[in-house]
Amino acid sequence: MRIWPASWSLAALLLSGVALEAEEAASGVFAGHGIVIAVQPGTGALTIRHGDIKGFMDAMEMMYKVKRPDLSAGLRAGDEIDFEIDAAKYEILDVTVVRRGR
Repeated sequence: MRIWPASWSLAALLLSGVALEAEEAASGVFAGHGIVIAVQPGTGALTIRHGDIKGFMDAMEMMYKVKRPDLSAGLRAGDEIDFEIDAAKYEILDVTVVRRGR
């Protein structure tokens, strides 16, 4: 019956290594590409469906705050964008429209 405590200790050790790896990868500015799903009125926060952001996160759909509300001015659902994101803050720093949505 002493196997269980040892198993839990091993699992905790392995998971802490994974968390540390993720934490180390989550700093810096990364480039992404995606489709605007929504623009939040007032704050300008963007919901983006994006592909993998190499070195930061897998493809997903997520809402991100923007560094300045003017970054999302004129954007609308369906717009294809390139963007830069601050990984530590999960904050969009820059946006370039690649193609307007229909």
